[in-house]
Amino acid sequence: MMLTAILTGGFLLTLAIGFAIARSIQSKIETEHPPAGEFIDVDGVRLHLRQTGPRDREPILVLHGAASNLEEPYSALSETFRNEHVIWLDRPGLGWSERPDTDWSPSAEAALIIALLDKLGIERTLVLGHSWGGAISMRLALDHPDRVSALVLIAPALGAWIGDAAWFNKASFWPVIGPLFTRLLVPLTGKPNLRSGAVNAFHPEPVPEGYAETTSLALLLRKPNWLANARDMADVNRHLEQQEPHYHKVEHKTIFLAGKADTVLWSHRHSGLTASRMKNAELRWIPNAGHNLHHHQQDAVAAAIADVRGD
Repeated sequence: MMLTAILTGGFLLTLAIGFAIARSIQSKIETEHPPAGEFIDVDGVRLHLRQTGPRDREPILVLHGAASNLEEPYSALSETFRNEHVIWLDRPGLGWSERPDTDWSPSAEAALIIALLDKLGIERTLVLGHSWGGAISMRLALDHPDRVSALVLIAPALGAWIGDAAWFNKASFWPVIGPLFTRLLVPLTGKPNLRSGAVNAFHPEPVPEGYAETTSLALLLRKPNWLANARDMADVNRHLEQQEPHYHKVEHKTIFLAGKADTVLWSHRHSGLTASRMKNAELRWIPNAGHNLHHHQQDAVAAAIADVRGD
């Protein structure tokens, strides 16, 4: 009995120390990567965004992919878009943006983004979406076609049944284990995994120097960010199965930029098949480019923006 009590006490003490260290890590992440934009309250939800460039033309709304935040595309394209009015948004639940505590879906996200545009007084916007941000971009075009002028989709995730969710996304919601995982293991072990994930996202292109720090990727290790992203990815096939049959209805001028060497998504399944079903879509293959091609192929992105506008 005494031995059992000692072992139990030792385990609980170790657990308490682990939680304290994990909280300290998350506090340090927030200190090192503070919000650098503005907050706007939209229907009781606090959204974080940054607006750059002159306001004398229709804006570009930039939607980042899964597991990241607005700093990811901003670090790649801010100089390219220096003469554009750009809205860089932390998608709801990611970065420093909140997400409502309700059932969430691409349609709900699109509706909240439209409410944000209303708050900003923006009638129409060109939408640029990367990866999972591409799925949200398509949802915007489907649900709110009059608010979208054109689309540029970079390595978008669009086709259903892209594979099972990663085990750690599912584990985040398991009883008992889930809270231990998100509050303890994620902050304690997350940073090395972020770095390896970046290598995979860029392959075969190199990861830019200081990428993880510049893009504030560690914000993903905050509990609310992790859970929001994990929920998106755990339900990804269901979401895409619901919207994929409707892509042919999108009539906006759309340019897909896809890397031939993308190892995150099978580009033929997502960009290729979707583009072939749309009336005004064009697929542009980028040889030897990976999933995060916007960091090395800025000229291709700029050309796509100009072409969907008809500049």
